[in-house]
Amino acid sequence: MRKIMQWVVAATLTSSLFVWTSCSNDDNAVIPQPGHETEFGALLKTLDWGTDTCFVYGHKTPDVDAVTSALSYARLMRLMGYNCKAKVSSGINRETAYIARVFGFALPELKSSVVPQTRLILTDHTDYAQCVEGAREAVVLQKIDHHVEGDIADSGIPFVRREMVGSTNTIIYEMYKEQGIAIDDETARIMLAGIISDTRNLSKTTTQAIDSTALQALTAQLAISPDSVARLNRGMEDAATDYTGMADAEIFLSDYKEYEIGGHLLGFGSLVCKQSQMEAFIDRMLAVMPEVMGQRGRQMLVAKIDNMVENTGDDRAERPYVENGTYFIYYGEGAKQVAEGVFGPSLREGVCYTSEELSRKQIVPRITEVLTGN
Repeated sequence: MRKIMQWVVAATLTSSLFVWTSCSNDDNAVIPQPGHETEFGALLKTLDWGTDTCFVYGHKTPDVDAVTSALSYARLMRLMGYNCKAKVSSGINRETAYIARVFGFALPELKSSVVPQTRLILTDHTDYAQCVEGAREAVVLQKIDHHVEGDIADSGIPFVRREMVGSTNTIIYEMYKEQGIAIDDETARIMLAGIISDTRNLSKTTTQAIDSTALQALTAQLAISPDSVARLNRGMEDAATDYTGMADAEIFLSDYKEYEIGGHLLGFGSLVCKQSQMEAFIDRMLAVMPEVMGQRGRQMLVAKIDNMVENTGDDRAERPYVENGTYFIYYGEGAKQVAEGVFGPSLREGVCYTSEELSRKQIVPRITEVLTGN
C-alpha cells in the first residue's frame, strides 16, 4: 500500500497556524480563497488555534524539503484562513540557499526556540530530537510527514498525515489539489525545489508514482523543461556536496539528524563522496566523530556516505557521477553492534558497506529494529 495516512481528531483540540506569504514577506498578501467546505476544512475549524501565530517548522539542520514543506504548508493554511508562519530552528544548508536564490523565494526566519503553549505544525519530521527547542511544552496541532512514526506519537496530535512518498511536498501538493486551492507560481517553485531535492529528480529508491505526478504538474505549470529540471538537480547536488571551506565537524553536521531510540541517543549524518576520495574522507569523518559526539551529547554517532562513481550513461553530461552503494560509519558504545546488525560484518573498524543505495529514512527503521528488538 503506497500511503500511510492518519487522521486523528481529539475531543479537545488547539489552533494557531503558520503563514508564508512570498518574497515580499507581507503576511497580508495571501487572501483566503472562497469555495465549498471540505471535510478537512471542517476539521481545521475544530482546532484550538489560540490567539497568537501558529508556527510551521521542518526539522533541525533543515534540508530543502524541510524548509520548503514548511513554507508551502504554511501558505495552504493561510489560504484556508488561519494565521500561520514558517520558521526554521537552525541555519539552512548550502543546497537550500542555492535553490532559494535560483528560484527567487524568501527563506523563513530563524526562531530557535518556542515558549510553552505555542501552537506548532510539524513538517518532514516526527521525532522530538529534531524539533525546535520547546516543542515538548508546545501544542502540536498537525504533523505532515513521510517517515515512519517517531517518538512524537501520532495519537497525541489532532491531525496527522503521513505517506511513504519521496518528498513531504508531494503530500502537500496532494492536499492543495484535494482542497481545490490553486497553487500560485511561487509556491509551485517552492514545492518543486523540495521534490527535486528529496527524490533527486525522481531517482531515489523512495520515490513513488505520485512524486512523479506532482513534479510533472509543477514543471508544466512553470514551463520548465525536463532538461532544465536536470540542470537544476545538478546544481542542487553540487551545492549539497560542496564542502569547500568547511571544517570536518561542519561537514559531518551539514546534513544531520538526531534520534532517541529505545533510550539510546543517536546522531545520524548523511554525506556524499566520490569513490576515488572515499578512504581518505572516511578517515577524516571517523577522526572527528568523537568531537561531534561530545558537542551534541550523543551516545553513538553514525553516518551514511553515498558512494559516487563516474556516470557512463547517456545522461552523463547532466550527472557526471551517480550513486553506487552506501558506506556506513559508526562510533560510540554499542555502535558497532548496531551497524553490523544492519549491514553485516565491518570492512574495518568503524566502517560497513552495502551495495544498496539507501536513504536515511530507510536505514533508521533497521536501526530501530536492532536497538529495540522490534
